[in-house]
Amino acid sequence: MIRITLVIALVIGTAFSVMQGQDGLLTVTGTVQADSTLQPLRFVRVRELGTATSVLTDRYGHFTLRIPGRADKGITLTYTLLGYVTDTISLPLRDTSIIVSMKEKAIRGAEVLVSAEDPARSIMRRVIERKRQQEDSLKSYTYMLYTKFIAATDTITAMRSTGMGDSTIVSILESFSKGYYKYKNNYYNEIIQRRQTANVPSQANSVTFGTNLNVYEDVVNILGEGIDSPFAIDALAMYDYTLRSDVDEDTVMIEVHPKGRLRRAFDGKIFIDQRNNIPIEAQLAPTDAVNLPFNASLRYRQTFQLQDGMVVPEALSIQSSLQASLFWIVEPRLDVDIETLCYDYRINRDVPDYIFDQKRVEILPEASVYDSMYWNANAKLPLRPEEARAYDEINSFVNNPDSLENSLLNRLFGPIRQGIAMLGRPPFTGFDDILRYNGIHGLYLGLGLAHSIGGVFNTKITGGYGTLDNAWYYSGITTIPIDAHEKFNISLSYGRELLRRDNPNVVQRSLITATTLMFGNDYGDYYYSTGSTIGASYSWGQLRFIGQDQFIRPSRAEIRFRSSDDRTARSSDPFHIFPRRDTLRPNPAIAEGRLSSITGNLFLDFFPTRRISRKGLQVSFETADKQLTGGDFEFSLLSWQGFFRTSTLPLWSLDVYVGGTWSWGPVPPQRFMSTESGFNGIVVGNAFRGMRVKEFYGDRSFELTMSHNFGEVVPGVLRIPNIASFGLELITFGGFAWTSFSDATRERYNPQLLTTAETADAIYYDFGVSINRILIFLRLDVSARLSQRDVPQIRFTVSNALF
Repeated sequence: MIRITLVIALVIGTAFSVMQGQDGLLTVTGTVQADSTLQPLRFVRVRELGTATSVLTDRYGHFTLRIPGRADKGITLTYTLLGYVTDTISLPLRDTSIIVSMKEKAIRGAEVLVSAEDPARSIMRRVIERKRQQEDSLKSYTYMLYTKFIAATDTITAMRSTGMGDSTIVSILESFSKGYYKYKNNYYNEIIQRRQTANVPSQANSVTFGTNLNVYEDVVNILGEGIDSPFAIDALAMYDYTLRSDVDEDTVMIEVHPKGRLRRAFDGKIFIDQRNNIPIEAQLAPTDAVNLPFNASLRYRQTFQLQDGMVVPEALSIQSSLQASLFWIVEPRLDVDIETLCYDYRINRDVPDYIFDQKRVEILPEASVYDSMYWNANAKLPLRPEEARAYDEINSFVNNPDSLENSLLNRLFGPIRQGIAMLGRPPFTGFDDILRYNGIHGLYLGLGLAHSIGGVFNTKITGGYGTLDNAWYYSGITTIPIDAHEKFNISLSYGRELLRRDNPNVVQRSLITATTLMFGNDYGDYYYSTGSTIGASYSWGQLRFIGQDQFIRPSRAEIRFRSSDDRTARSSDPFHIFPRRDTLRPNPAIAEGRLSSITGNLFLDFFPTRRISRKGLQVSFETADKQLTGGDFEFSLLSWQGFFRTSTLPLWSLDVYVGGTWSWGPVPPQRFMSTESGFNGIVVGNAFRGMRVKEFYGDRSFELTMSHNFGEVVPGVLRIPNIASFGLELITFGGFAWTSFSDATRERYNPQLLTTAETADAIYYDFGVSINRILIFLRLDVSARLSQRDVPQIRFTVSNALF
């Protein structure tokens, strides 16, 4: 081998010697660069031998090392990086700034051997087997985590410059957090300190990375895309490995490439310690099959360390850049740089299960109070001059009354925009509780407020007026948590409301407001209900974000008693902008009277308004008995709905939805089910695409729908340039429904609503194809209605994109 030396240049010393700072720490700052190219070196470990204090350099080669002061010793530093020569330097006992140049180590190429497989595969086989053994031994750990998130754009878009050429920093978010892990895939981070630029609200700074992204696991999830790892248990079947260094080296470099392009995977290289069969570093980029927004480029780099015999993440760097060319008019660029450091690991320590019942990221109340002593003592990745300048410039830009941010237009319309935005945030319950529109009450004007009384009673109150039916509406609900983690709850409610007997989560209020205002067509089946409810529930699982500061646990069991006076709501012909294409659909009448019933619900990985897992189930049972519950009705009704998603090929997936109801006794019309369907060319949820609005009803039913997503036919090719470079996906779908009324219901109420028995086949069914992710968010369906038709009837509908 060619002998290589390490050249270290001590460039800058402090103008005066500071033997020990006021905080008892000495500071060494510097930059590490390649000797031959002068390019900065990332992930160089800088260690002080006397105290074992160490840090890693950032993507610009910068580091800051805080060392406990010692009166009788100097400072001894080592610099270590894969592929470069390691050496040691001694420094005086004072604050110091240095520049270090490191020379590359000569790499012996792998010998060309004729064998059944590349030696890299046998190396990876040992690495994966060791990982399998670790999974049996690693039960939990805790760690500290520092995260720095920087977003930058081009200077034209930013309208200012921070001295980075054509890039301008537009926001910075930093945080220190304590992390927890428990087998398997349970993560929790508690932010203890955070800071951000002035244009980012502190409540928006909840970013934590680190072990939450770990390429040593089987799958890495980036922006909703699950990417198979080259360290996965079955990676040998998915990847080709090629050794690029001598097989006898202690540390070897291996190139990794997926066996086929039709798989969400990585290209790149990994460095393996052959003595311990562990990864040291991974430098990877996702393949074209990974469908990132705007065809963004992404580089993923992660290092690992051995703690108490366990491989755990050490540092992570994600660099992403996208050019969002919008209709060839504007071309804003966005660069995102994420850097994290994990340290102070405690392996297989007792971690209580209740830790993982909280949100995945919690923020301590004191986290937003800037503690300069903490930040100085724990500095991990120092702010570069342009980053520190960006903090000041953004603060000045936001607060300067003469800046573009505070222009005349913003002064005139800013309060209006801010006011509308405020109404969508707590303590307000959402814009739908303030203004909505439908065919019963016409324009509704009201207000909704939520507040925690004494930190115990979580209360929501709404009230409003319907201008068309000249009626007042009001409701109040209080939830009382029984335990500290709010898993056991008791709820009390009372109100006069306009309820829907169809599933209100399929087509929600906002969409009904839009279609009724435009075309006068209202999708809902309504009735008036005045009554009270008392219930108890128990929920479990880690809290998950579902929108608008709302978090839920994925599973819940509840029981409730409701007694209400139900009345028919008469539909009217509301004002609408465009001529109606169909006749007015009358709102179906109900059986008026007092309905008192007991209902039990079970939710397993299920939330009514959005998918929160790959499979889920809801089961509901309601019973009304005049002797037991009082009221005017006697019946029992069982309903269920479930779904699951499974992969059929690496880029293909199958979604199956099953739902149904069964009844005993005469079920009142306000409890009839309907086959949810498309309307006004719009379809959402599990609605049938080929139907009109709710053609079929019943108190007994069964529905099955299936949807197969073939992904991008050719990954990376069918992407619309200059708009949203998101791959177009091909979907085939189909389903059928059966509905009926029981004899008891027919005898008691003689319902005039149709069931599928009216069709020639006694069931309804359709199928079709669709193009998904048009302009990212849209899906276009072409469906063929088969039942009741000698010739298939073709329908075109639009819905939200399926993700």
